[in-house]
Amino acid sequence: GVILGKLLTNDQTHTSLNLDHNQLGNKAVQALAEALKTNTTLTQLSLRSIELGEKACTALAEALKTNKTLQILDLGSNELDNKSGRALGEALKANATLSFLSLFQNQLGDEAGAALGFALKTNKTLNWLNLDSNELGDEAGK
Repeated sequence: GVILGKLLTNDQTHTSLNLDHNQLGNKAVQALAEALKTNTTLTQLSLRSIELGEKACTALAEALKTNKTLQILDLGSNELDNKSGRALGEALKANATLSFLSLFQNQLGDEAGAALGFALKTNKTLNWLNLDSNELGDEAGK
């Protein structure tokens, strides 16, 4: 995973990467996130069910603030919590390329839902947000 992150930093070829159902660990995902800050070709990234940790999710959120090419991101089935959801919400305020974000089957609650909803007020590119099978309640929609 860490080596993959280093390769993506200078990659000028690949547009899609699927790492679903792997045990990458936080360091590997943080390396991928660092590569996303400068990568100019990757448009699709799927990290479904990789046991994504809070630090790794925060690193991905930071990368989304500056990445100019990623359009599709799948973070489904990772047990992401409110803190991760808030970080992604902040990232969506700055991101101008992501059009599809799947957060299916995580542990996002009302705080995360509110942060993501607030981000949608300013984000003009996100067309599809999947929050199915989370822990959202009435407060998420306020």
